[in-house]
Amino acid sequence: MKHIPKIAFQGRHGAYSESAAYHLFGKDIIVIPMRSFEDIYQNIETGYIDGGVIPIENSTAGSVYENFDLLYKWRHPIVAEVTLQIEHALCAIPGSKIQDLKRVLSHPQGLAQCSRFFNQHPAIEKEAFFDTAGSAEEVAKRNVNTDGAIASAFAAKYYGLEILANGIENMKGVNFTRFYAIQKNQKESTSTENLKTVLLFELKKANASGSLYHALGCFASRDINLTRIESRPHPDRPWEYIFHLSFDGSLNQKPVSEALQELQNYTDFIYRLGSFEKGSTQALKFEI
Repeated sequence: MKHIPKIAFQGRHGAYSESAAYHLFGKDIIVIPMRSFEDIYQNIETGYIDGGVIPIENSTAGSVYENFDLLYKWRHPIVAEVTLQIEHALCAIPGSKIQDLKRVLSHPQGLAQCSRFFNQHPAIEKEAFFDTAGSAEEVAKRNVNTDGAIASAFAAKYYGLEILANGIENMKGVNFTRFYAIQKNQKESTSTENLKTVLLFELKKANASGSLYHALGCFASRDINLTRIESRPHPDRPWEYIFHLSFDGSLNQKPVSEALQELQNYTDFIYRLGSFEKGSTQALKFEI
């Protein structure tokens, strides 16, 4: 019998992360919602699931710091990435109209990002909920036309809701989330083009003048494009940091291998989380 990969995401069915799972692992998967991000890493480690999807950064809200810290803790390889455009939809049970609504549920960030809608409809009450997809699930359970939810169109379809208005966020076309696909084992790309690498490293002399400058200079001197650097507090060494570094290229390229060799002079620890094809920006998928 063909093995169907089990892929986990944090949240409820209909979450943006669930849509990202289909982009990253394909249609023939079993998606499994989990309570927390760490549950994903733990279940990858035990082999209960074959992989997971984690959000790593949002274009308006910034980094998902918990996942930066968990990548260091568990060090599961990153095997792919995708960026999804986030659009908020107003949804309700079939047959509802906006003028019927008395309250709208969503995650506090979702409510805040759609404040203009509430200014235009002052009679509608905002009700904070723990999750955008969960708010769609709750509205479907309540089954009354006075309640609506702000969630993804993906969640609306999953729970059988009708979309009353799409794209109601205040700032249109600028809200994107990048997701990583993680697995227990590294899956090296055979391609040498359009690759991206993610590293972890700790500086050898964190408080020495110019230590970070010299570390990054290993890449700059070889014209290697750094696409992101994030520092997180070291869990065991106060006032020292774990650096997450992303750059274009892979170890198959001589300048990259030389840069990493030189980097050892300035670091106590280097760990490559993965080299993979750079992800593109996609619309949500609606597989259920």
